Amino acid sequence: MAQVMELLSDGHRVALAGGGDSLRALALAARDLKEGRRTTHPELVLFTTWGDLQDYAAYDPAGRDLQPLVDLVDTHGADAILAAVAHLAPEDQAEVTVSTAHKAKGREWAEVKIADDFTPPSDGLPDGTGQETVRRIDDKEACLAYVAVTRTRRRLDIGGLPWTNEHPEGASAGPQPPR
Repeated sequence: MAQVMELLSDGHRVALAGGGDSLRALALAARDLKEGRRTTHPELVLFTTWGDLQDYAAYDPAGRDLQPLVDLVDTHGADAILAAVAHLAPEDQAEVTVSTAHKAKGREWAEVKIADDFTPPSDGLPDGTGQETVRRIDDKEACLAYVAVTRTRRRLDIGGLPWTNEHPEGASAGPQPPR
């Protein structure tokens, strides 16, 4: 959504893959919590305050999926998110379509730019000999990255995945022969 807001402020006609209804509902629920009201949103109904949601997202591993929403609302505010959603264009009228990797499955675009919200592998840990071991790339993140980079027909900007060129599991010895 941060990409959507930036593109809108730059004057682009922007679409959000799948539309903005679910994000609108989350922003309304976040606004309710921030204003001290309970919400009926199914993902946030258990929280009585915005602070409860912030703590859950920050400190409970089960709340990790809510951290992007918390960060977005804390950075931009619920009203700015609602305004951005109201300015979304239909995909067939947009200059740019913003999508999550999940919503991009089965789709293609002429050009794809990868955002910087993929989780890179963690730093290595000492292996007992003083050497650092290389952490494995999370399989789910690798699958999502694969989906994202294979959505393009002509041009791929891999900007959001720079670590793939430096990580030993992602580095190649040079160009690979076609298969």
